[in-house]
Amino acid sequence: MKSDNLKYLSFAFLIALGGLEQSCQSDARTSTRIPPVIKKGKAQWQNDALLSLTDLINRGIDSDVNYFKRARIYFEREQYSEALDDINESIYEQDNVSEYFLLRGKIYRELGRIDNALEDAQRAEALQQSSPELYVLLADILQAKNRFGEAAAYLNQALKMAPYDGSAYYVKGMLQARQGDSLASLSSLNYAMNVNPRLLRAYEQGTAINLKLKNTAEALAINERALKRFPERATLFFGRGEILNALAKPDTALIFYQKAVAIQPDYEEALNQLATVAMQLRAYPAAIPALKTLLKKKPQSKEINNMLGYAYEKSGELDLAKTYYTTALTIAPGDQDARYGMYRIRKIESEGLYPSYYPEENTNQGYKLLDTARVKINIIQPRGTTNIRVDSSRKAKIE
Repeated sequence: MKSDNLKYLSFAFLIALGGLEQSCQSDARTSTRIPPVIKKGKAQWQNDALLSLTDLINRGIDSDVNYFKRARIYFEREQYSEALDDINESIYEQDNVSEYFLLRGKIYRELGRIDNALEDAQRAEALQQSSPELYVLLADILQAKNRFGEAAAYLNQALKMAPYDGSAYYVKGMLQARQGDSLASLSSLNYAMNVNPRLLRAYEQGTAINLKLKNTAEALAINERALKRFPERATLFFGRGEILNALAKPDTALIFYQKAVAIQPDYEEALNQLATVAMQLRAYPAAIPALKTLLKKKPQSKEINNMLGYAYEKSGELDLAKTYYTTALTIAPGDQDARYGMYRIRKIESEGLYPSYYPEENTNQGYKLLDTARVKINIIQPRGTTNIRVDSSRKAKIE
């Protein structure tokens, strides 16, 4: 019996000792384990990189390189003004690096400064830059300047080096569109959008070409895809307005034109369409701010002055309407629209010369009743009888 108890106690002790050893090993492994790497999103990585680069720039360490790196991040984030400031600093420090001129050319292209973009791209090429990125940029700039032969040559070279580049297919689509091959152009632009979803111009051009072909459903689908990726782009809201206008929904189109102008107040195409559609819908108060902005750009435009005059006339502000009609007549003395506008206003004013006979009816209704005491009334006289002679040679049979 004693021997059995001893065996049981020995067995229990061994189990306890094994458990203690295992727990010690577990604690040791836990204390020496490498923690998992924290994954950062692209936005967080860019923010950290910007902070680090800014610190290096402030300390004066490799200024030109770090300005270039920071400019590249700004470019990827579509902060083109900040990118341009940084790349200018890089070029000021080192004016013989082809990558710096290539990046500045791409920034100028996005800002619409085509001549500056071409100058920098050619400078990069002269500095022995020979990347497909440069050839795509040169092809894009040259097709925008209607130099199609040169653009095609650079594009062919780029496609040999990078046959699946989305930007290259965008340029290819633009060249096809300018040559009149709309279907091939749409195919190339769709490929560009799928390969490079952040290529904004591909969405814009795909929408515009589909609208010209009256493919409103396809245009609307592309515009919706673009707005999901670029929710703050004025050109995309303008494109949506154009689509809705083509679908005979001008009231909804007006809302999108207003959104485009709210994002980019000097967007001339959107201002023109906003004013035109608002005038068609007789929403004159909505048209007036857009017309005034356009007038600042083109103060000598008789058309804009006439539209402003008409909008104020229909809004009941006749003095302001006369001001703009007068300006239009000063610019073009024989202008019929301005003359008719002044005639309508004089007619409205002349109709309000005499007050109403009843004071309670003397309200601002745009017209006045005449005083009946000033009106001469002639009494209607009864018509006289007419004597008709009877022909006695005729006999009337009376039954």
